[in-house]
Amino acid sequence: MPPGDRPAAGEHRIAVCSLSSRELPEPLSALPGVVLAGTLMTANLGIEELVRTLACRPEIRGLLVCGRDSPRFHAGQSLIALFREGVDAERRRIRGAAGYLPVLPTVSLAEVERVRLRVEVVDARGECDLLVLGDLVAQLWARARHGLGEAAPERALVQLPDPEAGTRPVFRRLRAGGKRTGISGALDGFVVISLDRRARRIVLRQYDSDLTPRHEMTGARAESMLLGLLNAGVITEAAHAGYLGGELTKAETALRLGLNYDQDLPLRAPGAPVRVVRPVRDREDVRAMGEPPKEPLSMLEFLSAVVTGLGLEGTELDPDVPLGVQLSVDSARMIELAIVLEEELGMDLPSDIDLRRSSPVELYGTLAG
Repeated sequence: MPPGDRPAAGEHRIAVCSLSSRELPEPLSALPGVVLAGTLMTANLGIEELVRTLACRPEIRGLLVCGRDSPRFHAGQSLIALFREGVDAERRRIRGAAGYLPVLPTVSLAEVERVRLRVEVVDARGECDLLVLGDLVAQLWARARHGLGEAAPERALVQLPDPEAGTRPVFRRLRAGGKRTGISGALDGFVVISLDRRARRIVLRQYDSDLTPRHEMTGARAESMLLGLLNAGVITEAAHAGYLGGELTKAETALRLGLNYDQDLPLRAPGAPVRVVRPVRDREDVRAMGEPPKEPLSMLEFLSAVVTGLGLEGTELDPDVPLGVQLSVDSARMIELAIVLEEELGMDLPSDIDLRRSSPVELYGTLAG
C-alpha cells in the first residue's frame, strides 16, 4: 500500500485496501479523504506491512476493505478477523483467520492493538463498483472527521506499552555494494521487493520459509544492491542472482519514472489496467454483447504461464506429470503460481487444491471449464 501525501496536522484521513483488485487503488486514491490506497495479496507479510503502515500514520482513522478476495488465500477475511479478534500471543496467529499461514511474526502485539484501537474498519469485501465505494469512503471520512475532538484513541496509541520490545525477531541490516564473486549453492527462504516512495528507496527483505526475517537492504540502484547481496553471501546461485537482478532493475526503473511496481509482474504506468486473460465459457453470451469471441489459451500457452508463474522460464513441463514430481520449488513460488492462475488467467481453483499433486493437464482442464 504505497504512501500518499501527509495531511496537515490534526486532519484525520482514511485508507483503502482493495485486496486483489488492482484496478481500484488508482481511482479510489483520488477521492477526498483518502491518504493511502493499495492491494493486499497475502494473509501474513501483506497484513504485517499494512499494520506497520497504519501504526506509523496516526492521522489514519478509517480503513475501507473492498474488492475481490482470493478464494484460496483469503487475505481479506484474515484482515477483517485481525480487527475483530486480534492475534494469539503465543502462536502469533490471527484468531479466526482462514487465510494461508495467517501469522504475524515481525510486528508486535502492541502495534496490532494500537491500530485496532484507533482505526475503524468497513468490511465491503466483494464490492468493486466505484460509485458505491465512493459513498462508503465519504461516510467513513465523515465519521473520522467527526471524531477530531476525541483524545482517547490518541492516548491509547501513546501509552500502550510494548512488552515484546527487544525480544521479537528483527532483520539484520546489510550494506549495498561489493565485488562480484563466484556463485554456488542455493538461496534459503524467499525475497520480497517493494518501494518506499517517500524515501525514494528500494526495499529488499529476505525471509526463511517459515516467515522468520533474515536480512533487509535498502538502496537506490539495482546494481549496488545486487553486489551487496553477493558480497554478503545471501545469493549463492546464478538463477537467483539473475532473477533478483531483473526485479531490482524493474524496481529502480519504477522508482525513477513513477511507474507502478509489483514483484513478478510487468511494469505499468499509473492508472493502466492490469492485463487479465479470462477463459471464454459461453460464446453465445459474448456474441450477444456484440464483441468478437476470444480464443481460450492453448495448452502450450498455459504451460508457458505456469513456468513463468514459478519463475522457471525456459523449463519444459510434461503435461501429464504432477508439478511436485517435475519441479523442486518452495511454497512461496507455489503461492505466486496460484495468484497467477486465479488473478491473471481467471481460474476458479478449489480451496483445497494441492498444486504440487496436480498435473498441467488437470489444471488446464480447470481453466477450460
